[in-house]
Amino acid sequence: MIRRVFIRMLALAGVAALPLTVLAQASAAFPQKPIRLVASAAAGGATDFVARTVGERLSKQLGQPVIVDNKAGANGALGASEVARAAPDGYTLLVTLGDTLINNVAMYKTLSYDPFKDFSYITQAVRSPAVISANADLPVKNMADFRRYAAEQRGKLTYGSWGPGGLGHLAGEQLNRIIGAEMVHVPQRGEAPVMADLLSKTVSVGLTSAGLAKQHVLAGKVTALAIMGRERSPALPQVPTMREQGFDDPLFDAAVYIAFVAPARTPESVMKKLADEIRKVLADPEVGRLMNERGLDIMNSTPREFEASHRAEAEVILKRIKDFGLVAQ
Repeated sequence: MIRRVFIRMLALAGVAALPLTVLAQASAAFPQKPIRLVASAAAGGATDFVARTVGERLSKQLGQPVIVDNKAGANGALGASEVARAAPDGYTLLVTLGDTLINNVAMYKTLSYDPFKDFSYITQAVRSPAVISANADLPVKNMADFRRYAAEQRGKLTYGSWGPGGLGHLAGEQLNRIIGAEMVHVPQRGEAPVMADLLSKTVSVGLTSAGLAKQHVLAGKVTALAIMGRERSPALPQVPTMREQGFDDPLFDAAVYIAFVAPARTPESVMKKLADEIRKVLADPEVGRLMNERGLDIMNSTPREFEASHRAEAEVILKRIKDFGLVAQ
């Protein structure tokens, strides 16, 4: 009788009704089939690059294919929702921006996942300072130039970001308020489309990662006006920070991070295996070099460090979204 009740309890909890010894053996033998990395942004951007760089090496370490699946849209919510509903067995992981795990809470009235309950933390892989770039037709070279130009063109300019309520949107809106530009926000599904808009000159300025912007800046196809973050980016060391140019709002000191998470309730042994193996990839000097070339700084946080950082940052970002009146009604 007790055995039947126990097995029923396991089934109700969504866990296969197998003896604990079998479950333990399955976890210990993980992985036994391909792993799917759901990248919550379009191909070509920093999130996609991190997923593919890590996935390729993770596959070799684990002896199983690691497949990257791009699920862009709704500031990462589409991909996050899919992973939140996935079986908690370690075979479906999410690679996403901090925006998806924090900002979306306030930006969407009905969110089909809870970032604080539906995921288990693996690691914050890298941080990515955002760059504010202007299209090549604008007669500006720095933020002082842009402030003057925006005053002359008040209400006529646009700025692009990688999604509503993301850090790029918040930074663009704060810049809008400081300089009184009355720019129109043009949200996109990821940073690669923002860069495409800059190159086609369909937006005045746009916010992307420094790594994505680097090749276009060096080619003279866009003009980097400023870097967000407390320090200049190794990717574009010639570009001053916002703070260096007189913009001292703490929001401009923030940097985007790209993280790996799994569905909540993933077995502890599987989580440990994933964290150990992914962090081993990130600790490889060659991976560090590749990331740095793209303007990405290795973080490689432990699961515990990730969770603490996530909750602390959420308090700051969610308050700013509320202050801006961007909370979904």
